[in-house]
Amino acid sequence: MIAHHFVGGGTRSDDLRAAGDAAAGMLAAVTAKVRAAGLNVVAEQSVPFPGGGATLVWVLAESHLVMHLWPEQDRATLDLHVCDYRASNAGKAERLRDSLDTLCFAPGSSDWRELAIAGGPSASRTSGA
Repeated sequence: MIAHHFVGGGTRSDDLRAAGDAAAGMLAAVTAKVRAAGLNVVAEQSVPFPGGGATLVWVLAESHLVMHLWPEQDRATLDLHVCDYRASNAGKAERLRDSLDTLCFAPGSSDWRELAIAGGPSASRTSGA
């Protein structure tokens, strides 16, 4: 089985800054991006922390997506893992990564790593360069 695992971080976008302590409001926006990429949300949860930080988790039929917000550092990170079980989900994973980059990170601030899983490719990409 091949898996597509992307880890990204960067300065929070204006959308994430506007969400502030209402990180749960980001659940719907990100869920829409997941579905638009052709992936399936099984469950979702937002857990706020004192000071405005939060962890948001989406359990996908194809694996998972996790977002961490650090407003005190004006940063966010994403961990996207999508598996190929019955068919290749590579294109879906890449579309979601690119869509989340635009939604979650300030232009030109993100740095993504693609981790090799089950013999898959390993690469890195910095957006906005």
